[in-house]
Amino acid sequence: MADTSGIPADIIFCNANIITMDEKRPGAELVAVSGNKIIGVGGNDDLENFKGANTKIIDCGSQTIIPGFNDAHCHPLSFAATLLYVDCSPSKAANISEIQALIRSRAEQTPPEKWVRAAKYDEKYLDEKRPPTRWELDEASPDNPVILIHYTGNGCVLNSLALKHTGIYSISADPQGGHTGREPDSREPNGVITGRNELVEKRVPGIDQEELQAYIKLATGQLLSFGITSVQDTGWNNNLRHWQTLKRLKDNGQLPVRVSMMVGTNALAEFQDAGLSMETGDCDLRIGGIKIALDESTGNPNPPQEELDYYAFKAHEAGFRIAFHVHDIVALETTLASLEYICKKIPRPDHRHRLEHCAICPPGLMRKLKATEAMVITQPAFLLYFGESYIDAVPSKKLNWLFPMGSLSSLGLKTAASSDSPMVPCNPLIGISAAVARKTETDKIIAPLEAVSPLEALRMYTLWGAYASFEENIKGSISPGKLADLVVLSEDPTQTAPESIPGIKFILTMIDGKIAWQA
Repeated sequence: MADTSGIPADIIFCNANIITMDEKRPGAELVAVSGNKIIGVGGNDDLENFKGANTKIIDCGSQTIIPGFNDAHCHPLSFAATLLYVDCSPSKAANISEIQALIRSRAEQTPPEKWVRAAKYDEKYLDEKRPPTRWELDEASPDNPVILIHYTGNGCVLNSLALKHTGIYSISADPQGGHTGREPDSREPNGVITGRNELVEKRVPGIDQEELQAYIKLATGQLLSFGITSVQDTGWNNNLRHWQTLKRLKDNGQLPVRVSMMVGTNALAEFQDAGLSMETGDCDLRIGGIKIALDESTGNPNPPQEELDYYAFKAHEAGFRIAFHVHDIVALETTLASLEYICKKIPRPDHRHRLEHCAICPPGLMRKLKATEAMVITQPAFLLYFGESYIDAVPSKKLNWLFPMGSLSSLGLKTAASSDSPMVPCNPLIGISAAVARKTETDKIIAPLEAVSPLEALRMYTLWGAYASFEENIKGSISPGKLADLVVLSEDPTQTAPESIPGIKFILTMIDGKIAWQA
C-alpha cells in the first residue's frame, strides 16, 4: 500500500474490483483520494490507514473501477455543435420524406432567413439510395437556408436559399477536392456538395457563442456520462480562435473534461507569433501537437511527398508532436517516408509522432511503422458502424489488414483508441467491444485474428491514450500520485462477453478528485 501524502483521504472507494492499468499492481480493492490526487491503492484492510474524521467512504459493492477514459481522437466542439443539428441519421430517417419531415419541424420553429442545420444522413441507408436534392429541401424549408451535412462530415446538401447565400451558381467552378452536383442539361446546381467546398466553409455562418456554450454543457455531460475524463481535439483546421474558445470555456468552468488540442498545420505560424508552443497549457487544457491532414486542407487526396515533408519538417523542427492523417495505404506510405526524412534530419528521441486512423496497414508497412517509433490512434467502433461499407469497398485480402490492432499490439506498438466523435458515438465501451469482437452491425466478423483482449482494449482507452499526449506520468492508470480521474462501472469489461460490454452501466465519473457525474 503506497501513501504519497501522509494525510487522511477526502474520499475512499472500497470493496471494489479495481483494474489499475499499473503493471506494478494490476488489481486492488481500495483507492484513496486526497484533493485531486490518488494517495493510495490497496486492499480493503488498508482503509484505516487513510480514513480521517471527515473522510467519505464509498462502498462499491464489488463494482469495477477503472481509470478515466481518454478519447485520443475526437472533435469536442463539433460534437457539441451537432447537438444543435436536426438528427437525420438512419435510425431517425429511412427515406427522403422522413428527412423532409424532420427539417420541416425545425424550420417551423426557426425565424425566416435563419439557418437550419441538419446532419448525419447516409444515402446508403435511405430507401432512395441517393441524397435529397435542393428542391426536396426547399419543400421542407422554403424560407430558411438549410445545410444537411453528410454523416462523414465530408459533403452536404444545400437548399436554394443556402446556395444563394454561399454564392454557388451554375457558373461556379468546382474547388480542388470538391464537387458540386448539377442537373445534366441546365448545369444548375442540385444542392449536393461532395468533398470540400470553400464557399460553404466560409459563408455558412458559425454557431452563436451563447448557443455553443449551452450545447457544450450538454456535450460534456454526455462525455462524463460515458466515463470520459480526457479528450484529444484533433481537428485539422484548429486555429488560434479555436484555442481561445476552449480556453474561455475552461476559464469559465464550462469545460470539465481535460483537453489536449492539436493545432492545424496552417495555424502553426499564428500560434508561434502568439508565443504558444508544445509547452503551453496544463493538465486541464494544453496544446498537444500539430495535425497534418493535407488531403483535408488542400482537397488533394494524395498530396506530393515534397509537400508533406515540408509541413512535417516545419512542425518537427519547431518541437511539435505531429498527428498525421492517414486515410489509406498511399497516405501511409508517404507518411512513413516523411517520418523517416524528418527524424533523420533532426533526430529526436521519444518524439511520439502519431498516425491518425491508419485503417489499413499491410505487414510490410507495419514493420516500417515500428521502425519509425510512431504510434497509432485507432477507431475500433468503425468496425461496427462502417464494417458493412468496408466489406463492400475493400478487397478481401486488404480486409485482413483492416484496423490491425492485434498485430500492432504483438509488435509492441502502443496504440491508443478513440471515437472520432461526432463520426460515431463516443461511448468507449462500444469501441472496446468492437476491438474484441470485431463485428459489423449484421454480426459479420472482420479479420478476427486482429482482435485484442478486453484488458488491452481498456489499456488503449486509458494508459495508451495518456501516453499519446505525453501524460502517462500524471494519468492513465490508478496509481499513487496520479490525478484522481476514475470511473465506476456496474461490471468488469474484462469478464463480460464482448457483445455485452456496451450494456455495462456507468455508475460514477470522477475528475480531479471530484464526482463530476453520477447515475
